[in-house]
Amino acid sequence: MRTLLTLALTLALAAPAAAQEVKIRFAGNLPPANSNSRAMEVFKQEVEKRSGGTMKVDVFPAMQLGGAKDNLDQVKSGTLQAAYLSTAFMTGYVAKLGVFNLPFVFKDRETAFKVLDGPIGKELEREMERAGFKNLGFWENGWRHMTNSKRAIATPDDLSGLKIRLQNNSVHLRTFKLLGANPVPMDIKEVYSAMQQGVIDGHENPYCNTLNLKFYEVQKYLSVSGHFYDLMGAIMNKRFYDGLGKDRQAIVEQAARAATEFQRKQAAEDDLKCLDQLKQKGMQVNTMSPAALATFRATTLPVYKEFEKELTKELIDRFAAANK
Repeated sequence: MRTLLTLALTLALAAPAAAQEVKIRFAGNLPPANSNSRAMEVFKQEVEKRSGGTMKVDVFPAMQLGGAKDNLDQVKSGTLQAAYLSTAFMTGYVAKLGVFNLPFVFKDRETAFKVLDGPIGKELEREMERAGFKNLGFWENGWRHMTNSKRAIATPDDLSGLKIRLQNNSVHLRTFKLLGANPVPMDIKEVYSAMQQGVIDGHENPYCNTLNLKFYEVQKYLSVSGHFYDLMGAIMNKRFYDGLGKDRQAIVEQAARAATEFQRKQAAEDDLKCLDQLKQKGMQVNTMSPAALATFRATTLPVYKEFEKELTKELIDRFAAANK
């Protein structure tokens, strides 16, 4: 009888612990309509369904918990469990992610994801883990194109003297310096008002960001350049992930795969739709000729050499070769 009572007491005490609820706060800096924010919702649904409700995910799109740099630092410290943000912001913690930021390094999105899902991507994920981040997936922000309020950009000379907002990323800033622009590092949350007040002349971003953040209201010219292909890192605090236990880690990874598949597919579909809507909003769109793009590539090529020490020549060469 004593043995049965002991067993019953042990099970009663263990049950609440086994069913203890886990909460995940997941933040992002783009509007709810953006495919990355919608992918957060997919992650939430999958985690809660697969865990039977014992894991809860609260999502915070549209900079509700601060800008991209804020979210990155919050995940690093553990005050926020997960976030999505451009990998360009992560290079301060994971320098080798800067290889993603090299100008014109990606052939196309299909090749990019083949590389990222392969050995090079896994190698970079291990670098992220050493820095305290669990990579939930490489998502897409998209091909970045230039906008400004002054003139259409057809050659590097057209950028001369223009104050162009960029992410605070050394490769990006150096690239636009070589092109003759006056690059201004700035968090996305400050960009609209800076354009409106004339603090900056323009910026560069994927079509859907320009649309969803309503930059067309304060920008006239959109020049289709595709100079950078911007990737998002959906990241989780590594200590938090390690503390989940194997069963819950598996749920997180399954949900992350579903969210990643959704985001990549949706981003590709949204891209052209957003361009059409920007034209309807009145933006003047010019597509650069192959000859003009060749000039941009040649002008920015020194960036590859300049960042060899930071990124390593071996990684740059492997990455560039894989994207041919």
